[in-house]
Amino acid sequence: MTARLGLILLLALISVSTTSLVIRYVATVPALVLAFWRMFTASGMLWGFSVAKPQGSLSLLNKKRTIFAGIFLGFHFACFFVGVRHTSIANATLLANMGPIFTLLIAFAQGRKSNTMTYLGLGMAVVGAIIIQANDFSILGGENFFGNSLALLSALFFALTYVVAETIRVETGNIVYGRALFLVAAITLLVIAVFSGNSIFDFQPQHIVWLLFLGLVPSILGHNMLNYAVKYVTPTAVSSVSLGEPIIASLFGLFLFGEAIPVSAILGGPIILIGVYIIINNQVSGANN
Repeated sequence: MTARLGLILLLALISVSTTSLVIRYVATVPALVLAFWRMFTASGMLWGFSVAKPQGSLSLLNKKRTIFAGIFLGFHFACFFVGVRHTSIANATLLANMGPIFTLLIAFAQGRKSNTMTYLGLGMAVVGAIIIQANDFSILGGENFFGNSLALLSALFFALTYVVAETIRVETGNIVYGRALFLVAAITLLVIAVFSGNSIFDFQPQHIVWLLFLGLVPSILGHNMLNYAVKYVTPTAVSSVSLGEPIIASLFGLFLFGEAIPVSAILGGPIILIGVYIIINNQVSGANN
C-alpha cells in the first residue's frame, strides 16, 4: 500500500466517522430524511463539479451495475440510520461494521480465496472492535433485536455496494461513478421514506447546514474516497476501514466534548489499527480476495 493511498483511506475513515456527530446534533430529524439528504446533496455537489469540469460518462453496462450499487447503498443507509435509533450506538456501530466478513463470504462464494494474513487481520480488527464496544453491547436484548438486525443488514448492503464497485471502478472515473451512485441511493431512500410515511422536508432551517455537511464530509470525503480506493484494494480492505470508526469517535469525543477516552478504546484501538493495516496490506487490487 502506497503512502498516498494510506492517507486517502485515513481521510475517508475520519470523514465517515463524523456521521455520529451529526446524528447527535439533529436527533429530531427522522433517520430516513437525514439519509436521503446526505445522498442527494452529495450527488448534487458531484454533478455540479461535473458541469464545471466535464468528467465523462458511464458505459451502458456500468450504468446497470451502478443502479444495483446505488440501491444497495440506499438500503445500507436506511438500515443503519433507522437501526441506530432502535438499538444502542454500541450495537449499531459494531454490527454495521461487519462488512469485511460479508465481503469475504461473497468472495468465497465466487471461488476467490484469501490468504491467512487477511483472516488474521480481520480477526484482530473484530476482536478490537468487540473490546471497545463490550461494555455497552447486548445483542441478545429483546428490545434491541429489530435495531440489531437492521444494523447487521446495513453491513451486508455496505459489502454488496463495494463488491459491485470493484468491477465498475476498473474502467470508470471516481466522480462519474460517485455522482450516479449517490443519486440512485437518494432515489432509493426517497422511495423508502415515502412508503414509510416520512416527508423529506421534515427538518428545520437550522438543520440545512448539517444536511450539507453530511453530503460533503462523510459522503464525498468519506464514501467517495472509499470508492476511489476500491480500484486499488479489494472490497474487503475498503470495508475494513470502517472498523476504525470507534477510535475516531472516541477522539472526537475528547476534543469536541471533553469526554474521556474509555479504557476499552485504549485497549482495543491499537488492535483494530494493526488488524486493518494487515488486511489492507494483503488485499491489493487484483490479488486473490
